[in-house]
Amino acid sequence: MTAGDLQKAVADDLQALFASDQFKTPVGDMAAPRVFSQFLPKLDSDDEDDPFPYIIVRLDSGTIETQTDPHKIALVLIIGVFDDDLQNQGHKSVLEIIERIQLHYEETPALAEFYRTDPFSWALQDEQSWPYFYGAVNLNFNAPAPRAKWSDLV
Repeated sequence: MTAGDLQKAVADDLQALFASDQFKTPVGDMAAPRVFSQFLPKLDSDDEDDPFPYIIVRLDSGTIETQTDPHKIALVLIIGVFDDDLQNQGHKSVLEIIERIQLHYEETPALAEFYRTDPFSWALQDEQSWPYFYGAVNLNFNAPAPRAKWSDLV
């Protein structure tokens, strides 16, 4: 299993987890968070709507310390929500998403051949950005590292 396989598995998992959740969009509708891999898609024009709410599954880093150690893969989940309520409390929706992710991966730490490891860490944005609110989650997974035989390489 590769880091790309993990990214796809987490993206599919989060899409299913949040399929029935509804958050406000910039056009005033309610929608489930869309899940993207690595980056948001580029907008074709100024008329295209912002993709809020969303979760980006970003591969951050990986480590294979020795040939017999698991492949350690770090992911960052970037969460974006839109909340134009004048009470300026959109961070609560971001925190709700973070807490659902935490609970989900505590209850089911195995995903395909990947296994989530500690620590689970999260952060909310520092700067004011009303009506857009952001947060992030760091997740770490172990996976069997892909191995190639020397005879296959020469």
